[in-house]
Amino acid sequence: WGTGLGDVGASHFFWDTVADIDSPQAFLAALSLTYEQANLDFAVYWRSAFAAVGDTPTADAIQTVYEDEIRHVRHGVEWYRRMTGTCDFEHYQSALVFPLSPGRGKGPVFDRAGRVAAGLSDAFIDEMELSNVSRGRPPRVFSFDPLVEAQVAGRPIKKAMRTLADDLTSVMMFLAHREDVVVGARPPLPVLQRLHTAGFEIPQFVPSIDALGERSIDSHQPWGWSAEVADRLDQSWDEALGVLYDKTWAFHQRQRFWEAHPSPLLVPIQGSICHCMEEAEALVKAGGEWIAKAPLSTSGQHRIRMRGEIHEAARAWLTRHLTTGPVLIEPWYTRLADLSIQVQITADRTVIEGITRFWTAGSGVYRGAVIGRWTHGLSSEVVRALHGGRANDVLEASARTVAASARALGYTGPLGIDAMVVQTPDGIRLLPILEVNPRYTMGRVALALQRRCTGHGGWFFLDHRQIEAAGFADPDALKTAVLAQPIEANSRGLQAGIVWTTEPSTSQRVVTVLCIGPTARQAAAQWTQLGFDWPD
Repeated sequence: WGTGLGDVGASHFFWDTVADIDSPQAFLAALSLTYEQANLDFAVYWRSAFAAVGDTPTADAIQTVYEDEIRHVRHGVEWYRRMTGTCDFEHYQSALVFPLSPGRGKGPVFDRAGRVAAGLSDAFIDEMELSNVSRGRPPRVFSFDPLVEAQVAGRPIKKAMRTLADDLTSVMMFLAHREDVVVGARPPLPVLQRLHTAGFEIPQFVPSIDALGERSIDSHQPWGWSAEVADRLDQSWDEALGVLYDKTWAFHQRQRFWEAHPSPLLVPIQGSICHCMEEAEALVKAGGEWIAKAPLSTSGQHRIRMRGEIHEAARAWLTRHLTTGPVLIEPWYTRLADLSIQVQITADRTVIEGITRFWTAGSGVYRGAVIGRWTHGLSSEVVRALHGGRANDVLEASARTVAASARALGYTGPLGIDAMVVQTPDGIRLLPILEVNPRYTMGRVALALQRRCTGHGGWFFLDHRQIEAAGFADPDALKTAVLAQPIEANSRGLQAGIVWTTEPSTSQRVVTVLCIGPTARQAAAQWTQLGFDWPD
């Protein structure tokens, strides 16, 4: 074509990535098992593309290239096995010199047949199909730190809280991009393969921060921040930000919002921050049912209910907590729905990520979230009241109020603001800014799951007792039943089916499952067929 060597500039990336290779096996891992393995995918992709536009000669030429690349990869497999005694995925991965990674060994499609013909094992091919390790950009590093509230409050960490943290570590993968890193135990291959088939991207998992070595990272993304988390990640921590976890701070934000944004949809402010027993008694004696909360309480813990008077247990509870500071006492409302607004705060803007509706047990323990429109499952009366009061606008305005206050304190990052739809003598009302969570939340994870689903349904947290009540001997038995269920997915995501979102076999307390159907009603039918109740 009249072009000479050097007439057209070429990237030096290829040479840069092999410049530090100093062993034959590392050379084979880079060339044959990575670059030439990727060429299997590229050849299949471009052969199909040229055939689709009728360019048969070029498609035939690329077929010749494809067959040649199969021999190149087979050459690498055979010699790598001779030199190292094995050609399994873990050994291959360890032989790669950064910035090379298994992610470089894939193209725009995944050619399993060519890899089989080249002599790669099924296990190796399965791992390659899931692999999405960074191709060069510094990754964000996600870690699950659900104990931050207890750390900020200075409370001891109970064993049950640590086991729960272990069970849920892998949910961080849904917040991550495929080229990011999650610190924690990697779910086993069958769980990841089903997620991959359902359209979810699988990031890299590492057992610890130390496993990253000298690798450059973009940022640390823990579940939340505390002095302990900051110290572990060698970051700074501003003690003043601890106030964001405080229920009394959230109450002040609600007061500010109620005064600045009057709306008939809002519940009037009726609670109070009490500093002494006399203030508490005066409030409770006004009648009705009340709940007292410690400023730093979570998931239904460190709170007590009262009705008309302060009973003996409540008096003891209040006495204990009032010696260390104020307590928040509010009316006990008839709850119709729990909502959470998810926000991302930067130095100069607030991004509303979305609104989720979640389910809790009577104790306040999180049980899951609606996937799809958050109004799914609510009665028509509730939906009419919320739409008539422009609930979405009110919720977003409340989130911006909280975000502005948090930013003024120097906070940036993820933030969740809980709200509640309640029944009052005056009708259906909205209670905004019930609690503020300056961290990632399960609502944020639910939104991430929702973005990869084209259907509707729910994300569920199941403890072992619920699994047994549904007729399964243990989580493993439920795992087998779920894996036997068909799933439907396309390029946009999961349309129908059930997938594990944490590993059930090793769970100590809780497992999480995503159930999706073309409609919410169909998802509910599929869930109840397994033996579980749909929360709505």
